[in-house]
Amino acid sequence: MKVVRLHARVRWATIGALCAVVAGGGGLMSASASVGSGEKAIFVPITPCRVMDTRIAPFTVGARSNPIGSGETHSISVRGTNGNCTIPTDATGLAMNVTAVNGTDASYLTVFPSGVTQPVASNLNWSAGEAAVPNAVNASIGGDGKVSFFNNAGNVDVVADIVGYYVDHNHDDRYYAKGEIDTQLAAKADKPTGSGALTLGPSAFVPSNGNVAYTYDGITFLNTAGGCFSAPVQIPDGATITQLRGHIADFDAAVITSVDLRRDPIGSAAAAVIASAGTTAAFATGNTEVVDSTVTTPVVDNASFTYFVMLCLFSGSQYFHDATVAYILP
Repeated sequence: MKVVRLHARVRWATIGALCAVVAGGGGLMSASASVGSGEKAIFVPITPCRVMDTRIAPFTVGARSNPIGSGETHSISVRGTNGNCTIPTDATGLAMNVTAVNGTDASYLTVFPSGVTQPVASNLNWSAGEAAVPNAVNASIGGDGKVSFFNNAGNVDVVADIVGYYVDHNHDDRYYAKGEIDTQLAAKADKPTGSGALTLGPSAFVPSNGNVAYTYDGITFLNTAGGCFSAPVQIPDGATITQLRGHIADFDAAVITSVDLRRDPIGSAAAAVIASAGTTAAFATGNTEVVDSTVTTPVVDNASFTYFVMLCLFSGSQYFHDATVAYILP
């Protein structure tokens, strides 16, 4: 197993031990994430700032001005403005330089997310009376917005400087050929986009048995024998949703097709429809667009909700091409 040397004279730590500290609470750099999962943390470097210094004045930064004692865990808030740092509220982890100063006994420091079981690992080690001992530390942020520091023995002052933070990022790993992009752009050239728009084609929706591809007038549609399918949408936080639009072909004038924009409270399954573009087909062949420009809760709140489009096709004679969610940025 590959090892990483944390301190030249005292202790070696395995990659597995390091992950125990890093992934304890927020999934930062989780070893179980797949390359194509789309869920990855991204690093945002900042000008280094000091969030904590437990030494007495004039060195003190933060609320504490005395050493961390033997077997003691000290937790500090890191989101928002703390010490000399201002970190966004959506940060999930931190990159820090942590320094142990004035250690009275041989000991070690463990840095980990507040609110989780303390991992069996160390981030830096020192001997009694040793000069300042620094090390680079990555740690997830606990659910309460705090990071914890555990000292194993004796008393020690701790200095923590933040050099960057991590935020969650969801992205689409799929790639399209130039011809596919040109076809999509040509098909949507007459559709309003406002300040921004997200378009979801058939492949974006959760697959279901019975789905088949159908090409009409050079455009690929999704066909199903009946059922509802959903696709998540990532709209910028604070944007105002202005319109939901769907592109549908229907060869059965007696059935109804619906395209809904919904939002789901985080931690709850009680999704609410905030825009619904539906139509009863009134044509024999061809395709049409369904539009809804009345959004009941148009301002996007990603901290409280996830957003997705729900598509329902009710017969084997219906075909779906795309849904577009238009929005304006503040």
